[in-house]
Formats: sequence, structure tokens, C-alpha cells
Amino acid sequence: MTPQNAVAPAVSGPDSSLAVQDQSVTIETRFGALVFDRENAIYMPRGLMGYADYRDFGITDMPDPRLDQFKLLQSFSEPSLSFAVAPLAMENGLVEACDIADACRMLSVAFENAAVLLIVATRRIANKTQVSVNLRAPVIIDSASRTGWQHVLGNSRYPVRHVIADVNHSAD
Repeated sequence: MTPQNAVAPAVSGPDSSLAVQDQSVTIETRFGALVFDRENAIYMPRGLMGYADYRDFGITDMPDPRLDQFKLLQSFSEPSLSFAVAPLAMENGLVEACDIADACRMLSVAFENAAVLLIVATRRIANKTQVSVNLRAPVIIDSASRTGWQHVLGNSRYPVRHVIADVNHSAD
């Protein structure tokens, strides 16, 4: 189901990085051509923090199978704008269910319809790459309406940068 306020991506011409065929959208990204079903689009009325003008997104598997624990949140209107995200498994205890439930109430999302994504960030520090997730401002998607919001949780105990991996690199 596509939200009423969601707009079909515009196509600027034959050399566009975005092509619309039937109910699918093909986007030429830095990862190659990615195909999204428009019926599964996610509309974000406020966009993401720092990217308020971008509101239509698709979610797909990461092109690299070694990163299968992550997904790619891809902007439909800007091919160069994408975010690695990690689906939150409530049983891992990173974020308490009561805090997600509070956020769902604030957003008028039924808890059982909520899908929670954590924005992933990487940064290079000396000879290692640090991978972290933002626990403080998850993306909450109402799977029934296909609408999502990046929401700052009221509980300040959650860090913006929660390290999930440190990958050491050998000296060249």
C-alpha cells in the first residue's frame, strides 16, 4: 500500500539515473542498478535528520552478501543518497521494548506494525574501521501504512554511536 502523500519519482529523461517501469523503480546507484517495487515504497513525511527534503525511500538487501545483516535505505529522488541500516531485533536488548512502544504511541503506530531500523555509520580510526549504530534516533516504520519517521527516543541512555564492530586492517 502506498501512502496517499507519496509521489511517484520523477524521470528527467533517457539518461536519468531513475527509470520507472510499471510498478517498479530502477535506480542507478553507487552500488549499481537497484530495482524497487513502488508499492513497497516508504514515505517519510519529515525525511531523515539532515535530509528533510528526501521523503520517498526503498529498502533492499545490501549488494555485498558479506553484509547480509544490514539493509540499504535508498532515496528514490536522489540516487547518491542511501543509508546502511540494521533492523533492530528487540530480543537483543539494545533498545528496550518499552521505549519503542513509547515512540510508537507518539507516532500513532501500532506496536505490532512497527519495524525499527538503526542507521549505521562507519569511520576509519588509525588502522581500523569502526562500525556503529545510532540507538538514540531509530527509524520507525509503520508496516501497515508504509510510513516512517526517524524518532529521537526520550530515554537519554541510548548513544548516537553504539559500536558494533571494530575491524582491524593490516599494515600495508
